[in-house]
Amino acid sequence: MPERLIDKLRELLASAEGRVVYVKHLREELQLQPGTPQWESIRVSMLRLAEQKVVKPSGLNDGGFKVLIPIKPVVFSLEGDDKEGVLPVRFPRSYIDDTTFGLEDMVELSEGDCVLITGETNLGKTAMALSFLGENLGLFDESDLMGSEATSSAGEISPKLRRRLRRMGWAKWEENGKMRFNLLPVEHDYEDYIEPNRLTVIDWITIPGEFWLIDTLMKTIKNSIGRGLCIPVLQKNKGNEFAEGGQRSERYADLVLKIDRFGQYESMMTIGKVKSAKTKATGRTFAFTITDYGANLQYIREVVKCSKCWSRGYIKNQGEANRCPVCKGKKFVDKGGIDETR
Repeated sequence: MPERLIDKLRELLASAEGRVVYVKHLREELQLQPGTPQWESIRVSMLRLAEQKVVKPSGLNDGGFKVLIPIKPVVFSLEGDDKEGVLPVRFPRSYIDDTTFGLEDMVELSEGDCVLITGETNLGKTAMALSFLGENLGLFDESDLMGSEATSSAGEISPKLRRRLRRMGWAKWEENGKMRFNLLPVEHDYEDYIEPNRLTVIDWITIPGEFWLIDTLMKTIKNSIGRGLCIPVLQKNKGNEFAEGGQRSERYADLVLKIDRFGQYESMMTIGKVKSAKTKATGRTFAFTITDYGANLQYIREVVKCSKCWSRGYIKNQGEANRCPVCKGKKFVDKGGIDETR
C-alpha cells in the first residue's frame, strides 16, 4: 500500500522541530512533480497537520509553517520539603563595619533564579555584583564571571579588576593555588557562553542601540542557567526607573536591585521586583558608601522618605525653593533617626 503524503510529511517534519519550513522546499525534499495530485494537495495536508498541532502557519501567506516541538504533561507530586530548590545565597554586606542590607531576611532565591542589578554609572553596580560572587563561590561546583570590562582586548584580566579583587580581602578567591571562579573573555552574545547549574555573573551587559533586544536576551539567559543562579548587570540612565531597554529588562528577573546616587558621595539601593518575598521588601531603600576604590561596601543602613519635604529635597518658603534642612536635599533620611552628619 503506497505511503500516504501526510505520513511522509510527518516523518520529514520530525527532523525540523522548532524551525520554519516552506511548502516549496517540502515539495523538493519529497521530489513531488508539478501537476500531480500530491503536488496540489500538499497544502491541504499541511493544514491538517496544523489542526493536529504538528505545525503552525506563519500567518504571512508565504507557504511557511513552524514545526512545533512535541510536549508531554509534566508528571509531578506535591510531596517533598518546602525548602526544596531554595538556594542558601549569601548577600552583599560590609566587612569593614559589619553593616548589612538584611536581604537574607526579606527574599528567597531558588535554583534557576535571576538577580538583576541596575544602576547609574560609577555608583556601585560592580561592587555589588562582585560581592555576590565573592560571597557565593562555594554555592555551586563552578562559578563564571564575564562582562564588558572584566577582560582586556588581549583576553587577559583587566588591571582594574585585578586590583578590585585584591582589595576584597574578605573573599577567598583562590584555593590550593587555583582561582575559584572562571573569568571568561566575553563582551557580547553572553547567552551563548552560559553553562547550566553554575553561578554566573555578567558585569555588565551591553547592547548598543538595540535595547529592544533585552527582552529576548534576558529570556535566553534565564533559560540557559538550568538550576544555577545568574546575576546580570545593566546600565541605568540618571533619573530613570528602569535600565536600558525599559520595563522589559526586568520581565524575567526574580529579584531586582536598583542603584542610584544618594547625596554627593554615597549610593542608594532600592529593592525592586521580588518574586519570592519573606516579608515586605519591594520599595525598601538602603544607603551605602563605596570604599577602597570601588571594591567594598560600608555604612549600610535603611533610609526612608523625608517627611519634612515629602521627599522633594526642598521646601518652599514664600514662593522660594530652599534645600530641606532635614534631609539636606537627599529626599531620604536614615530610618529611625535623622542623619545630620553626612
